[in-house]
Amino acid sequence: MAEYIFEIGVEELPTTEVENILVQLNEKISKLLGDEGLSYGELKVFYAPRRFGFYIKDLDEKQGDKIVQKRGPSVNIAYDENKQPTRALEGFLKSNGASLEDVVIKDNYVYIEKKVEGKSSDVILKENIPSIISKLSFRKPMRWGNGTYSFVRIPHWILSLYNGKVLDFEIFDLKADNKTFGHRFVKDEPIEISGIDDYFKKLKDTNVIALHDERKKVVEGILSNYSVLKDEELIDEVVTLCEHPQVVEGSFSKEYLKLPEELITTTIKHHQRSFTVYEGEKITNKFLSFIDSPTGNIEIIKKGYEKVVNARLEDARYYYEKDLKIPLEKFNESLKDIIFQKDLGTLMDKVERIEKISEKLCDDLSIGYSDKVRILRIAHLCKADIASNVVYEFPELQGTMGRIYALKDGEDYKVAIGIEEHYKDVPESLTGAIVAIADRIDTIVGNFLVGNIPTGSKDPFGLRKKTDTIFEIIVKYNLNIDLENLSKFTASLFSKDIPNELVEFFETRYELFNQNTRYDIARAVKRFWKKPLYGRLVAESLINIVDQEEFQHLLTGFERVHNISSKFDSYEFDSTKFLDDAEKELFNKYIEQKPKILEAIDNLNIDIALKYLIELRPFIDNYFDNVFVMTKQDDIRMNRLAFLKNLDKLFLKLGDLNLIEKK
Repeated sequence: MAEYIFEIGVEELPTTEVENILVQLNEKISKLLGDEGLSYGELKVFYAPRRFGFYIKDLDEKQGDKIVQKRGPSVNIAYDENKQPTRALEGFLKSNGASLEDVVIKDNYVYIEKKVEGKSSDVILKENIPSIISKLSFRKPMRWGNGTYSFVRIPHWILSLYNGKVLDFEIFDLKADNKTFGHRFVKDEPIEISGIDDYFKKLKDTNVIALHDERKKVVEGILSNYSVLKDEELIDEVVTLCEHPQVVEGSFSKEYLKLPEELITTTIKHHQRSFTVYEGEKITNKFLSFIDSPTGNIEIIKKGYEKVVNARLEDARYYYEKDLKIPLEKFNESLKDIIFQKDLGTLMDKVERIEKISEKLCDDLSIGYSDKVRILRIAHLCKADIASNVVYEFPELQGTMGRIYALKDGEDYKVAIGIEEHYKDVPESLTGAIVAIADRIDTIVGNFLVGNIPTGSKDPFGLRKKTDTIFEIIVKYNLNIDLENLSKFTASLFSKDIPNELVEFFETRYELFNQNTRYDIARAVKRFWKKPLYGRLVAESLINIVDQEEFQHLLTGFERVHNISSKFDSYEFDSTKFLDDAEKELFNKYIEQKPKILEAIDNLNIDIALKYLIELRPFIDNYFDNVFVMTKQDDIRMNRLAFLKNLDKLFLKLGDLNLIEKK
């Protein structure tokens, strides 16, 4: 078995590119090995601030040999009447470097079989690694020199070792070698490497922890000695920025503890990528910073951090106190001068639309008077803090500062909480949830109306996520919302109609939203995107009954009803024209069951509706066993098809059941 390690040394990696690099490398290398039929024990991708790469352990040293078969001319063309090879066969053999001994006759054709010896894995890696690395894609690649090359950052060295020996190739005019470099502040001279284990050991000796998951454990281990909020985003950022993380304990002036806690923690995180320390649930004036300077003077570094943190907190206090001089509602006036999106007006225009959509939702859902008043107040103030000085400086505090300022102004507690919550994926209060839906539907519909439609992986305005959030909120709060009606109302605020692309978009997102039930059931209920709660209830009921024998029989019956009536477009029938007992019996049972099913649906009792639907099954079976629908008598045939069309329509109220897989 073989081992291989690759590393490319670069200038400091942007934190925004790291995850992308890891995913691409893992996918491309594992695909290469799979496509080439090479098995391996472990594939590990890693990165540090100035390098990234991968290693493979227990790798096959070569591919298995293959028997390659190639078809030639038919036997009649390959041999003459005396069974001698023709020029056609001789030409085929010559062009493939084969002889008559290689010929095999199968299915009246001539084949040649040749043994192809497998390539060694070092040759395969040498042929493919340069292309894989040079073709990695990045959000913002860098060009250098005369612009010939493009990469995440300028490369400086390449390490490539197969079983301890250099696997030589070139990438970006850099030749692969057996050398790497340690921490830039410890040893800036090349270090010779003999293999995977030697690589990680020698780098640690020069203060580089090359494996990012090991660095993360170091950071988490240090933080476990303190009471801090576990901020995964900040931890990952520290791991990306430090080859050998070391902690610096600092403190800021206690006078800043009078500021809102969120403003303190955000200031310290935003400007210094540092963690705030707590005692129990109470914030302290201590903070933790991580540095990547093993040879630096910790005391001097600490004083530098403290100076910056205090200065930033003083700025935050200035902005905060300046904001407090103005009531939150007054900030709304400034929203008239802030563009929401091109072609979608100002933020004040958006607020006014959110208010109207929220009011419609309150009326449609029969929200009580007191909650409606709160919801409309939330809608009115939901974007006000965007015009504040603090949010201008710290956009991530949008909503949070709205809550803080609202409480300072004496607003209703639920109003203040709703202002913050309407930004969350799933708000904890109904009042916040209603405004959250209004805000998102305005953005979704507005963008579709101006042509900002998600395509492929591009969704710059996050419309997919916003749609999924609407579905989640509706289901969590059991809101019987008609999303199509709401979309049309929203479009009317722009004086337009909803485009067909929006309907298709909602339907697709709704099918994906229900994928956690079962994919065929998700397809069966995607038609209910207009009523997301109803569709989810149908999906949940179907998943409970789908494998039962009676329901499986019903699916077969429905399929016959649906297929025969699908292209017929009339619902007008005359029951007095039914001739056979079987169709009269099905009609009578249909008349009996239909009001029960519809009542159960109106009350969202889907289990009951399905139970009543199943009771139609034996009558449907009997109908198709005894009634010939497509009779030559036009009036009888049309009448039967119209009746079946009505039966099909009743079934479809519980989903496109023909899309559910039958056993």
